[in-house]
Amino acid sequence: MQRLFIIGLSCLISCIIISGCKTPQEKIIGIYDIDSNKGCTYCHNYAPKSMVFENLDLQSGSLRYYRCEFSNGTMHSGHFDFLHVDSCLKLILYPDSGSVEFYGILNTFQQTEYRITSKKIRERCDGLFSNCVWIKRND
Repeated sequence: MQRLFIIGLSCLISCIIISGCKTPQEKIIGIYDIDSNKGCTYCHNYAPKSMVFENLDLQSGSLRYYRCEFSNGTMHSGHFDFLHVDSCLKLILYPDSGSVEFYGILNTFQQTEYRITSKKIRERCDGLFSNCVWIKRND
């Protein structure tokens, strides 16, 4: 009886741990704001002040939408996906609309160097130890 209880408890714990893990596609969904206390001059002058990532059709997963807004009022938006490059998972942006300043990237793809965690997005700037950091707003 005790052995059956231990096996049942082990299965329950395993299920909880496994269901708590999220894929990168699930982790990125949300609204992120730049952390003005981190990063380099590039982050503050040129990086998006906020980024939105949405999954518009959760049932089929057919369209993942993003929007980047900058402090000077410009923006670009479109859809995004992930691509395996070597052994890394890269976030790819496919901008299809934006301010006039982004005309050159519309209908192209942009491979990012973003590193995604459950609550932050990071991108290297000015060397190895400096990062632009966007923090996820509370859900």
